[in-house]
Amino acid sequence: MTYLSEVCLAKRSYLISAEQIAEFVSKKFLLSIAEIDDILISLNKDNYLDFVISDSKHGYYYVITLKNKGLTFKKDEKKKKKELIMLFLRTLGITILSFVLGLLLRIIFNG
Repeated sequence: MTYLSEVCLAKRSYLISAEQIAEFVSKKFLLSIAEIDDILISLNKDNYLDFVISDSKHGYYYVITLKNKGLTFKKDEKKKKKELIMLFLRTLGITILSFVLGLLLRIIFNG
């Protein structure tokens, strides 16, 4: 979805070949056309995009149209990352505060 949101951001609908998607994903995974179809179907069910498959003599192509959820995918990912960092920092702050408070209570009641 990251790749599709980058590529399709300029236009509402975009024509992309299965080889282009496989080339981008090949850095991490090795996918067949059937697996790419399954991924696109699940993204369609999750309301990220609409797509049409075109099998021509020049190759296997998809016409991908991003929906609103697909258009805001990158912003949502950044927001989730920021929320995770804030949760970590808040947890770290509470841990440090608890440790300091425990030390103070130990000094007060043992001293």
